[in-house]
Amino acid sequence: MITALVIENFKVFRHIEFKDLKRMTLISGRNNIGKSTILEAMFLYMDHLSVESFGKLNGFRSTVGMGVEGLWEPLFYQMDTNNPIHITVTDNDRTGHLLYERDDQYLPSGISGLSEEVLANFRADTRSSYSLACSFSDSNYKEQGHFTLNKNSVLRDFTTSLAGNENLPMKPTKFMNNLFFRNNNIINDIGRVELSGEKQELVRALKEMDPSIEDIVTLVVHGITQLYIKIAGELRPLQYAGDGIAKLLSICSSIMCQQNGLVLIDEIESGFHYSMYGKLWNLIDHISQRANCQVVATTHSYELISGVIDNIDKCNDFCYYRIGKKKENTVACRFDYTMLQGALTSEMEVR
Repeated sequence: MITALVIENFKVFRHIEFKDLKRMTLISGRNNIGKSTILEAMFLYMDHLSVESFGKLNGFRSTVGMGVEGLWEPLFYQMDTNNPIHITVTDNDRTGHLLYERDDQYLPSGISGLSEEVLANFRADTRSSYSLACSFSDSNYKEQGHFTLNKNSVLRDFTTSLAGNENLPMKPTKFMNNLFFRNNNIINDIGRVELSGEKQELVRALKEMDPSIEDIVTLVVHGITQLYIKIAGELRPLQYAGDGIAKLLSICSSIMCQQNGLVLIDEIESGFHYSMYGKLWNLIDHISQRANCQVVATTHSYELISGVIDNIDKCNDFCYYRIGKKKENTVACRFDYTMLQGALTSEMEVR
């Protein structure tokens, strides 16, 4: 489980740090303070070896980045590539460091599996811009390498300290936001849950929102596999069962499929009626315990924050961060369960 996070020179943050994160961590703050960016930093750390990681970050915000100006420069604080990005994560008793910095000298050459013609195209484009140097360390494990761009793709050239240049496996991680929920096809996740014998847990979760729900059914209709919800004896396509049902099913199945992993949920309250917030916390608490999955979520909702109280089993497995400004710096103010309960009882503003 991630217990600490430090972000430096990444997007809106010059520096911000989080200590003693818990299995369920909730983050709030005003608009444009950087809540989504915190989740993106955690995702990038876990996905940093993928050549698609930069495109995924753009996809989370429905933007299309081209070239260094669209893919890399928006990642740097104030788009200043002279200050390296540094993301530090403590996962239980191990601390890893991820560093990105501009490199105007590197040119790709002699990369296995690529022709000289392809490499020449990358070199030509890199000469007119720059490469992105990346290093990663975790205990005795180290990675060192570069990303370069041409007009159509990203090239990754890395070496590691493991035999055969193998990579250290990272924690399975999923990033979920409103765009994800609109476009997500969860059939594969539902299939994995059913194969594991856990489908009734999903049905139980949906019953918390609508007691008339009886089952989740996968059917092939006109050659297309579709999900149906059985409600009061009637099968309805998932898309007609309501946004709240679809989102709850997506969240719960994702957590169940990320065994020993990490699920990041942006604006978790969206799509749910406020009367469901307590039950939502109870379900996330129960399912994440079973999957040993850490959940880090953001919210704007006071009702969702207050819904934590009396709806989780292990108070020590929860913490809340309020992101705000202190002079020119962005800071994270931490509340444990007891502190948050006292603040809410005193009617303090905690959003």
